[in-house]
Amino acid sequence: MDSEAASQKDKKPANAPGQNVHVLNAKEVQKRSHGAQRRRRRWTIASFFLLVLAPLVAVIYYYTSVAADRYAVETKFAIRSASGSSPTDFLGIVSTVSTATSTTTDSYILIDFIESRDLVDRLNERFDLFEIYNHPNADILTRLDPEKSVEDVVSYMQRMISVYFDTSSQIITLEVQAFTAEDAQRVSAAILEISDSLVNEISELARRDAMRSAEKEVARVEQQLDDHRRALTAFRQSQQDIDPSASAGAQIQLLGELEGRLAEARARLDSLQGFLTDEAPSVRILKSQISAIEQQLDEQRNRLGRGQQAGTSDGANPNSASDNTLTSRVGTYEDLAIDLQFLQQAYITALASREAARLEADRAQRYLAAFVKPATPQRSTYPKRIQNILIFASFAVMLWGIGVMIVYVIREHSS
Repeated sequence: MDSEAASQKDKKPANAPGQNVHVLNAKEVQKRSHGAQRRRRRWTIASFFLLVLAPLVAVIYYYTSVAADRYAVETKFAIRSASGSSPTDFLGIVSTVSTATSTTTDSYILIDFIESRDLVDRLNERFDLFEIYNHPNADILTRLDPEKSVEDVVSYMQRMISVYFDTSSQIITLEVQAFTAEDAQRVSAAILEISDSLVNEISELARRDAMRSAEKEVARVEQQLDDHRRALTAFRQSQQDIDPSASAGAQIQLLGELEGRLAEARARLDSLQGFLTDEAPSVRILKSQISAIEQQLDEQRNRLGRGQQAGTSDGANPNSASDNTLTSRVGTYEDLAIDLQFLQQAYITALASREAARLEADRAQRYLAAFVKPATPQRSTYPKRIQNILIFASFAVMLWGIGVMIVYVIREHSS
């Protein structure tokens, strides 16, 4: 007994004097739990009013009392090529695919242009955008401030102008918003006209690029052809001979006639010398005729060509620069004539190539085909009040619920 009393006495110092230990009963635990739950409930309700209901009331007030009506004009158009025939061969199919790819690229270029500052500048040249979009009917959130910079105007117009491109049908859908129906129709018609001018400019630029090479080739060959024609004319004037080839033919014919006359005279001389002496008048006359024919024959042969001169070695060229014989003239004339014929054929080929390039460029012409044109709307399309309010309410409740859940998870882990 003494030992147990001593052990209990030893355990007492664990509860030091001045240290009060309060043991909670079940009622107190339940009371504290209910208090914590009430605080969490009040915090949850307060956060719902602050983060959901108050913004939702503000949004409802804005869309029902402040938000201005906006009229929308929808336009549908497409960029088409002039070549509309359906191909039947492989090359035609390949060219059709290339044309479709080109029109797709042009469509993307047009979309980028509609969203660019260049369109805003061209629209400002036609009418004042600040006057249209700073309308008295516009509300404070959608009004275009006249103090805005050009970059801010571009961003604002990107909200008022929406463009969509359907890659399967190659159709571009353009929607333009404004605070009056007439302004929406006017801006949409101006954008369509500016886009049509841009497509025509791009098409004409591509056509000039395609024709530039063919035009240069035609001009080059035509210049060479004119130079050779002038060279041939100068040669004819200097030689006083229209066609040396024809003159050479006539010269050869004359030589043949002289040789025939010479042979005939020599035959007659041989016949007379058989029974007459050399001093006979008829023999002397015939010899004189033969001598004259031989001299004339030598002169005509010298005109045709000098032949192998006595003082000319075997390796020397008898047709020197000063040689003006008919043979040398024929050679020069034939060179000029062959070059002229070649250039004439090259000129015809260049003209055909230019015509083919022109036809191909015409087939590749682009144009803007608008099948849904801007029309004045009868009623406003924007803002979609009920839809926007429901979307805002859904997102607000969802974000509030996620935030409350995150807070509860954090408190559970911390406790």
